Amino acid sequence: MKLSINNKSVFSSLVLAAALGVSGASAQTLTSNSTGTNNGFYYSFWKDSGNASMTLQSGGRYTSQWNSGTNNWVGGKGWNPGSSSRVLSYSGNYGVSSSQNSYLAFYGWTRSPLIEYYIIESYGSYNPASCSGGTDYGSFQSDGATYNVRRCQRVQQPSIDGTQTFYQYFSVRNPKKGFGNISGTITFANHVNFWASKGLNLGTHDYQVLATEGYQSTGTSDITVSAGSGSGGGSSSSAASGSKTVVVRARGVAGGEIVSLKVNGTTVQSWTLTTTMTNYTATTSLSGGTTVEYANDATGRDVQVDYISVNGSVRQSEAQSYNTGVYQNGACGGGNGMSEWLHCNGAIGYGNL
Repeated sequence: MKLSINNKSVFSSLVLAAALGVSGASAQTLTSNSTGTNNGFYYSFWKDSGNASMTLQSGGRYTSQWNSGTNNWVGGKGWNPGSSSRVLSYSGNYGVSSSQNSYLAFYGWTRSPLIEYYIIESYGSYNPASCSGGTDYGSFQSDGATYNVRRCQRVQQPSIDGTQTFYQYFSVRNPKKGFGNISGTITFANHVNFWASKGLNLGTHDYQVLATEGYQSTGTSDITVSAGSGSGGGSSSSAASGSKTVVVRARGVAGGEIVSLKVNGTTVQSWTLTTTMTNYTATTSLSGGTTVEYANDATGRDVQVDYISVNGSVRQSEAQSYNTGVYQNGACGGGNGMSEWLHCNGAIGYGNL
């Protein structure tokens, strides 16, 4: 069934609140339509009926749950006003399946022109960009993936300025992130710039949130959003000068292995790995020698790094400069490396960023 994307649909990751029995003095559970600020973040929650709820947690975290008794709901945390130069990261759990009508996205509005926009990171049974009569504008690379761009039109539908006719801009991630444990980075300027190159311009920003919507479906989620490197509060249409998006594709053998992306000896970002091969994304303006370092080796733990990519250009681990964490010739770092495995504390070098 077609996902209803009208009204002031604030996109937002759903959550585990009731399912997890969330408690705490600072938590605030929303069951009726509401907007405001919480722990330094803007939030929005909307539903037309049913039992959907969203609980505001510390920082940029929120949790929520909904069931099929809810017709349509959407909510999330983010910023107001928004920014074209926003870089954001998110992580948590997206508790839906491919049979459920739901999606996870970065979502917002602008005025003059009145535009509703979506960066779709994952979706279930329905792709929200599948509008009748829409126009496709091709695709581009950002944050380690391809995004397909489409424009749709809403005719006399609810908006942030009442009932209006307006365009929607969609960037849909391919491949989509999927379900369960989830994380990623969105460099919004890449989307803004590509849209503008196709004549799809934004106006003055109102709010923008990382959100999930559900329509006649069942699900939960627990999502934390944060400002990434290079985020700004104005309406600049370009990212910080020299900014690079780096994707590290890796997995752990046991789960719990910790790896760090380092550039010129400075840690850009660290991640705790799962046993599933996953893309981990960071943004940096640093330059110099680039490594992926493993630092919490223990019995049963190993790390496999498939590749890194820099602004979409892939560098396979087998084409490395060195590997000090592979176990070869009876020693850690022994031999000639050229392996995508880190068996010991050490690092794979990928040359200059």
